[in-house]
Amino acid sequence: MDPAGGNLDPVAGFMSVQMPDLSVEEAPYREGTFIYTQKYPGVPTVGDVVMQKGIFKRDSDFFNWVLKVVNGGQEYRTELVLQQYHITDEFGINGTPTRVTRLRECWGKVAKPTGDVDATSSAISIQNLTISVEEFEVEIIST
Repeated sequence: MDPAGGNLDPVAGFMSVQMPDLSVEEAPYREGTFIYTQKYPGVPTVGDVVMQKGIFKRDSDFFNWVLKVVNGGQEYRTELVLQQYHITDEFGINGTPTRVTRLRECWGKVAKPTGDVDATSSAISIQNLTISVEEFEVEIIST
């Protein structure tokens, strides 16, 4: 999962993942004799991925990954593979993912290593990670 040589756990579960979107900028064009502007596809852009998960003891891999970007001089880009599973029956999750999303040229953009602290709350501490992605592909696996 981390060819950049870091210590990211190759298996991590998340309570929510905001998947990337793919958008294409519009490039309008009009010549002097045209009545209407023509529209052509321009530069494609991939949106960020936002992930949330609960905090565990000594759970700082993602925060340390973002620190590689901040400190510079280290390889911080990586490919991430997100696997989605389907609950097959009352006994649990099938061992084969139903959808695999490969995120390429990723780097940690924003890390909030712990949730806000409130001693009167029974909420679980949640960490947030925003990942910059240059391109992605989705593979749907038929089962």
